[in-house]
Amino acid sequence: MVLPDGWYGRPFDSLFSLTLAEDTANGLRIELEGGRQLIFQGDLDIVKTGFEKFPALKLDRYRSFSWWPHDGISEERKFGNSGPVFFVS
Repeated sequence: MVLPDGWYGRPFDSLFSLTLAEDTANGLRIELEGGRQLIFQGDLDIVKTGFEKFPALKLDRYRSFSWWPHDGISEERKFGNSGPVFFVS
């Protein structure tokens, strides 16, 4: 997974399972195993694309984006609309 400020963890070294994808009144909430959450506010584009020659899903053009990296950690990272998020396979 690539966040607007770069890879989460070592590139291509982490595997996450999707546990929830929910269309909310204000955007989209994605939950990954371990309680990790990505919350996008506003309308966004979701496009099948590539990233460094690998298949990827790109989420972009949102109003704001928040990331909770682990279950039980209350520290939220806010990115505003600073760039795309990629799920790379």
